[in-house]
Amino acid sequence: MGARALLRVLLSLGGLGAALWPVRALEIVDLDRNRVVALYPAERFRLRYRHSVYGGVVWEHFRLVGGDLVLEGLEAEQEAALEYYGLAERPRRAGGLYSIRGLRQRFGELVVRATATGERTLLLGSLTFPLYRDREGHRVRLRAVRAPAAWVGLGAARTLWEAWRSR
Repeated sequence: MGARALLRVLLSLGGLGAALWPVRALEIVDLDRNRVVALYPAERFRLRYRHSVYGGVVWEHFRLVGGDLVLEGLEAEQEAALEYYGLAERPRRAGGLYSIRGLRQRFGELVVRATATGERTLLLGSLTFPLYRDREGHRVRLRAVRAPAAWVGLGAARTLWEAWRSR
């Protein structure tokens, strides 16, 4: 085998190896239909929703650590919405928002109910992914997974396409 042919084989194998290499991603599953809605490479994400009791918008800040979702902080337009969580930390006011920082609550997964009233929305960087858009009140599971890079890339492309198409 010549040097060029060997190089082509090695590059092909390297490309295949890179495509199969496991990467961390956020998996979004519609539990009521038992199907993966999206798979997106992420280190951090936020959940945004309208608080059902106190009104105003709340943001939950998460980071993926190993196989866990770690709640790192909360922000809200209404102080009472943060007190509703029953945390020992007191909310601090910064600008027009109240926040609690420095949390380290770990979750293996999150199951949320997606309603039009709460407008629960997943924020992945600049991508906005409304979880409530298909049906009222369905259950959505979020969890950290490791999957082949090619599969995650296809999932991310699908997520971006759906977000662009729904504009």
